[in-house]
Amino acid sequence: MRAALGLISLLLVLALVGLLTRKSLPAPGVAPASAPSGMTAPVATPAQAQQVQEQYRKALDQALQQARPASVEY
Repeated sequence: MRAALGLISLLLVLALVGLLTRKSLPAPGVAPASAPSGMTAPVATPAQAQQVQEQYRKALDQALQQARPASVEY
């Protein structure tokens, strides 16, 4: 009896997870939503990939060069 109850509850949980997963995933054939305004468009060519890498590298270097506020010691 205990094993049957455990099996039934396991099947219920599995069905619930499957249902929630099905609702959260986009339907097949649906075009993905466009990227938010802060994000860049997908990279299509190696030249674009290098350009994006260079932009990130420059932004990172610039962020590392900025002075940080003095830390407060207690």
